[in-house]
Amino acid sequence: MAIFNIGKDFSDHPIGRFYSDGNSSGEEFREEYLLPRVLKLADSEKLAIIIDEEVDGYGSSFLVEGFAGIVKYGYMTGDELLAKIEIHFSDDDFKFFKDKIESYIKNAKFDSKTYQSTKGT
Repeated sequence: MAIFNIGKDFSDHPIGRFYSDGNSSGEEFREEYLLPRVLKLADSEKLAIIIDEEVDGYGSSFLVEGFAGIVKYGYMTGDELLAKIEIHFSDDDFKFFKDKIESYIKNAKFDSKTYQSTKGT
């Protein structure tokens, strides 16, 4: 199983929805980190995502854009994404964020928006 640690491999301060909100946004996470890794996985492979090491917490805008954006922009369905990732944490306070991530993915409407990057705006 491949492992991706958000706090160590992306940012210890993930914040914001779009590139235009600044560094470490949900859009940046999705487009440059999460999506490329998920798309490279073979059918039976999963990506373990560690959400609690070196991170204090997450805003809903980051989580929605970073995770549910994969569904919203039509890259894959919520069921397909949930079959490809496992959210891991050691700190029980992060169960809240795991539940939110899964909820946002499940409630996202597949291919409901056309993706237009905000990078450089």
